[in-house]
Amino acid sequence: MVCRGSVGVIELQGQRQIVVTLTPASEGLRQSRIGALLSLAVQHMPDAMIIYNTDDRLIYFNNAYRKFFPYMPPFEELEGKHYLDIVRISMAQPGAILDPLCVENPEAYLEKRMERLHNPQDGPFEQNTTREWHLVHEMRIPGVGFVNLRRDITRERNYRDEMNEAANSMALSHKHAVDAKIAAEQANRSKSEFLAMMSHELRTPLNAIIGFSSLMQEQIFGPVGNERYQEYPGMINESGKHLLAIINDILDLAKIESGKMELDCQWLNANEIIKECARLTSGLAKAREVIVDVQVQKPDAHFCADTRMTKQMVVNLLSNACKYTPAGGQITLGFTADDRGRNIITVQDTGIGMNKADLELALLPFRQVGDVSTASDFGTGLGLPLVKSFIEMHGGSLEIESAPGKGTTARLCFPETCPLTKPEPL
Repeated sequence: MVCRGSVGVIELQGQRQIVVTLTPASEGLRQSRIGALLSLAVQHMPDAMIIYNTDDRLIYFNNAYRKFFPYMPPFEELEGKHYLDIVRISMAQPGAILDPLCVENPEAYLEKRMERLHNPQDGPFEQNTTREWHLVHEMRIPGVGFVNLRRDITRERNYRDEMNEAANSMALSHKHAVDAKIAAEQANRSKSEFLAMMSHELRTPLNAIIGFSSLMQEQIFGPVGNERYQEYPGMINESGKHLLAIINDILDLAKIESGKMELDCQWLNANEIIKECARLTSGLAKAREVIVDVQVQKPDAHFCADTRMTKQMVVNLLSNACKYTPAGGQITLGFTADDRGRNIITVQDTGIGMNKADLELALLPFRQVGDVSTASDFGTGLGLPLVKSFIEMHGGSLEIESAPGKGTTARLCFPETCPLTKPEPL
């Protein structure tokens, strides 16, 4: 119960007495006092509040509202103003409204704001201003009008962004760790596959060398003069060359990775170099029953390169083309210069080709396309990676185009100028 109090003084038997009188307050006074308390609380609360009546005219905003929007005139100047008049004050303030429609089409922006006034969003939303972030509640109250409440959440938003950034950083670190683990596992698998492959590659020629030489040493079929031994020296020689090629590939790759491989460049006759490479692989081409067609645009064309590396690169590409081209197919070996001045040796075949994934795999060291355990053609998986490394040492590039069933085209693109700046041949 709300009461009114009064204090008075009376004398009783010669003594002064204080008298306090309490009387019930009227209901009107009670409501007035409650209203005053509520008004005081709303006026000083930290959240901004603005209210428009059912005719879209301003009837109230508290102190916090002007702290949020310090460019707004006092309430006494704005009371009774239409909603759009208030919006125009914000529109006139540079940078106060971030919506590009405000500049591009002001009338459309005003229509958009009126639509939101009569159909506010369902639930709170976050709004970015030029200085801070607000959490906004908008609602229409029957018989009252439109109420807008907003709270400054800049600190919370910044804290949340920092937490999200930290979480993203942790997720990225975790991803990198997982990627590194996968790469390490892949490298370990590649090493295991390489060791399994090398075990077979090294054992096969060694077994042939040891086996055939033992047969001859022990004269199993009689004296060494027996004609059955005549083919063994050739087999021993072939196995020895194969073994030497494997070891040379491994040593070359080790030199490249350690930075100890050096170029010995000189000006080479393009016609002579590709014809010699064709001769070196003629035996393999004949065995595979494929045709090698040599084409040179300019018989006297020269380019600067390391002789041994160039032969090794071309022979490697020709060998791959022979291995993966069915009998009756054709391989074109050519030399040309493009419009960028590059000297290009091209090896084009009509073989089985590769898809993009297989091509990427073939360019990795110690990797082969297909199952290592079932591969019918021996190889270390070092051929194309060595070719790529060799041509890049020359300042050039290896370009490969391939598609399943449509063959493969490999290009060795040498730069126009000599890597070691040697003078051009006369």
